[in-house]
This record gives sequence, C-alpha cells and structure tokens, in this order.
Amino acid sequence: MDRQLPTLDPGVTLLETDDAPTALYRLVGRHLADATTDTDGPAYWLDARNTASPATIREHAPGSATRSIRVARAFTGYQHYEFVRALPGRVAPGASLIVVPNVGALYAEDDVPESEADAMVDVTCSLLAAVANGFDVPVLITAPAPTYREQIRAVADHTLTAERTRAGLRVEGADFQTDLYLDDWGYQTTIPYWVDLLGEATTARSAPLGAPEPTPLGV
Repeated sequence: MDRQLPTLDPGVTLLETDDAPTALYRLVGRHLADATTDTDGPAYWLDARNTASPATIREHAPGSATRSIRVARAFTGYQHYEFVRALPGRVAPGASLIVVPNVGALYAEDDVPESEADAMVDVTCSLLAAVANGFDVPVLITAPAPTYREQIRAVADHTLTAERTRAGLRVEGADFQTDLYLDDWGYQTTIPYWVDLLGEATTARSAPLGAPEPTPLGV
C-alpha cells in the first residue's frame, strides 16, 4: 500500500488544496500507474484554466501511463458545459479515470450570466455524478473558485485535502492520511505509521528493574 497517496475509488472525489499544485498530478499518476487489467482503459481530462500540463503529467505518471490520457481543453464556460454534456457519450467502458479540474471556474466568468451559470453548474454536477456511477469509474475534481464550491462539495462522494509540509505532500481523507514521506533525501515516518505497523502500546508500565515492590495499604 502506498502510504504517501490514497487510491481513488469509483465515484466523485473532490481534491481540496490551496498550496499544493502538484497534488492533482501525483494522484493521477499514482492511479494510472496502478491501474489493473480491468481498469486500464483510457483516462479523460476535461481541462479548464490550462491545468493539463503534458510535461507535469508525464513527470508524475512515468512510462506508458500517459499515453491513454485524452484531453479536451475548455476556454469558456460554454465550451466546458458542452464538453461535460458530451462526456457520457465519449467515455469508453473500462475507463480508468476522469479528471475535471477547476469545476465551476469558467462558469463564474463575466461572459456567463449568473442565471445561466447556476443552471450549468447544476447540470455539470449531476452529469459528473451520473458518469461516475454509470461507468463505475473514479472522477477526480477540484473546485478552487469559491463561487460554487459548496454546491460542488455536495456532489462529492469522497473528499481529499492536500497540503505542503516540510517533509513533503500530505494528503488526508475519511479513510486515509499520509504517514510516510519519501524523497531523494530519504524518508520520514510518523507516529500513525508505527502504530499501524506495530500496534498501539499498552498504557500500563512495568516497574523499573530493581525497584522495590509496592507495599499493600494497612500493612
């Protein structure tokens, strides 16, 4: 089990991170590298704000994993909305992953009227959930724009938070927390790592070697 990064389960996973931009790429790379023969179909990246960086994706998904990523770039809210609407007809059976960063960001732009944007976000959230459930595939999303963040959080089946630490990237979720940090300089363990490995220590402490036995009261 990779103690640095969690696995991505089927359903919508919201990644929340404000200061760890590589977290998205590392999660994608880990997932594609570990894809099994049952889920080694193509991955789909519906891009907004030019988040899909081929060089960065290759850095964190080495080997042939990146060859299966199909990227569609949206530059306006209307383009993004049409891409989402077309997604159910584009996804192939056995798809390994769907990545949709910056959900809602383009809908919050001035060129989309607020009344239309609200409806577009509703449809986008519903379709992403339907695709995740219908194809039994992980859908990894981010929603840094505050305008629709709560609305998007409501559709997520899982939530992960990522932050930078002095030891490296830390990721937490309902059933996961990073407890081992690996880098070129070596590794750093945490208390939860050793608890998981060795079990919890007993609370009772033995008397020090050579210490007198306690005297019963009343003697």
